[in-house]
Amino acid sequence: MNPNNSTKPWLRVALALFGVLLSTQAAWILLAERYRLNHIRLPVDGKTAAIAFAERDKIKHAASLAVVRGDLWAESAFAYVGQLWIDRAIELDASGQLSMEALKTLTRALRYSPHRGDVWLMFAALADQYKWSGYQPSLLLKMSYYTAPNELTLFPLRLNVSLHAKGVIDDAELQDMVRRDISVILTRAPALKPALVAAYRSALPQGKVFAERVISEIDPGYLGVVRAGHP
Repeated sequence: MNPNNSTKPWLRVALALFGVLLSTQAAWILLAERYRLNHIRLPVDGKTAAIAFAERDKIKHAASLAVVRGDLWAESAFAYVGQLWIDRAIELDASGQLSMEALKTLTRALRYSPHRGDVWLMFAALADQYKWSGYQPSLLLKMSYYTAPNELTLFPLRLNVSLHAKGVIDDAELQDMVRRDISVILTRAPALKPALVAAYRSALPQGKVFAERVISEIDPGYLGVVRAGHP
């Protein structure tokens, strides 16, 4: 009797089970994708925020089906938080329903995708705006810098939060991080100069003082432009 013959039935069973596992996984992925018609990124203006907000129920359903997919929870978070952060006409306190939904999706996104610098950044922005208890904008902002230090698309919002949130400029490490962002904009990314002006205009007094000092060190001639409020 060939000893190899006794192993074949077990091999077939193992391969069959593996095939079932792969089929189940494929169905699980496709079911979630069915509700994800568009990829939602960090909203940068009212238009993109409105588009994302319109998809909030579908993308949240997709994330709930996928359970552990951090990318879907991140998109779900953007669908909620974009409207909260950009639309200042929405008057909600920290206990508002929309605010709480945003907080839930943000924490779930970071639970499964802690490497997402864009999610950390939006978390910091909303923690500052809505004064969420137990969350420090400065610490959340640091995580955004740690996970996505060179992502230029994050610079406008990151500068806005950095110069506006209380306690950020008092942190020596964050000062170095913000100084680097400003330096990159002034020396290598001039297209983002309007974002620097906008962040300066919305900054706290100590944030403005810090920005002026950094700008004067790197590009003294541009300081007058920033103070005038024009890009």
